[in-house]
Amino acid sequence: MAVMPAVSLGEGNTPLVPSLRLAPRLGLRRLFFKLELCNPSGSYKDRFIAAQLSHILPAGVRACVATSSGNTGAALAAYSARYGLACSIIVNQNAPAGKLAQMQAHGARVLRVRDFTSSPDVTLQVFAILERFSQQANASLVVSAYRYCPQGMAGVESLGRELNHPDLRHVFVPLGGGGLYSAVCRGLHGSPALVHAVQPEGCLTTVAAWTRGDDEIRPVESTTTISGLAVPFDIDASLALRLLRQNGGTAYAVSDQEVYQAQQLMLELEGIYTEPAGATALAGLLRAVQSGQVQPDDDTICLVTGHGFKDPASITAAAARHPDTLLLPSELLDALQSSS
Repeated sequence: MAVMPAVSLGEGNTPLVPSLRLAPRLGLRRLFFKLELCNPSGSYKDRFIAAQLSHILPAGVRACVATSSGNTGAALAAYSARYGLACSIIVNQNAPAGKLAQMQAHGARVLRVRDFTSSPDVTLQVFAILERFSQQANASLVVSAYRYCPQGMAGVESLGRELNHPDLRHVFVPLGGGGLYSAVCRGLHGSPALVHAVQPEGCLTTVAAWTRGDDEIRPVESTTTISGLAVPFDIDASLALRLLRQNGGTAYAVSDQEVYQAQQLMLELEGIYTEPAGATALAGLLRAVQSGQVQPDDDTICLVTGHGFKDPASITAAAARHPDTLLLPSELLDALQSSS
């Protein structure tokens, strides 16, 4: 009997690059960025989808339905195209155009649902419908959370293992539903590194409970515009909270504006073309530097979780700070000299 080769598009083992310009500004000597945007579909979710499809394809599953703010859907669409799976992807009405186009280009069926991921009631209703449909239609329900797809999320733990180093002191992780944070902690099991959670103020679940000092993940009406981090109720938030407390890391609540400012710094000072969610870890680090939690010689890593092409509106806003100029040939030399 033929053995199916491992599901893969070459995901994982992404670059860990040192900061060249931002670190000196912050007074840090050992700051690194883990470039998960270098995965095949442009985000860390490729690790999840490769592991999940490795689990479901041998069972004969030929169709799947997924929830996504964008990156899970984009990864699933790419891998489904490669392995002949039919997939339908449920997204919020405000999902970024770059992520929608990526899903559709690979042939996925995209269904936008009003208030999904912003309203906890609507989000719970959608999940209930999808669970019922997946059972009736014999379609796999793909959600990037331990609660729904533990085998797939185990694949994300490879990210934590790639970070593991005896001198590592701090890891900053963006937090939405809690699955990524949990996977990184599990992958770093046994490491003395502190794993910090960074969540947008407009969708505080895990961070709110950590700040209050209790174990209750309260549903919220999400107002954040940071695509990928709007999960308004507990999927893996409780798991992330438990691991955060076990690890001893700190939880940071950052504004959307802080995230966009961090994205601008990465674009202009490091040449890293990231979407806003991919800059959220840096927004948390900036807070930690201000408070003195990160010392100059501490080995520190920020996860950069998704590529800039995912969210073209945010890139357009960043580019507007540097408008182009249309010139006549006779005006070119003066223009060059004035900018030198």
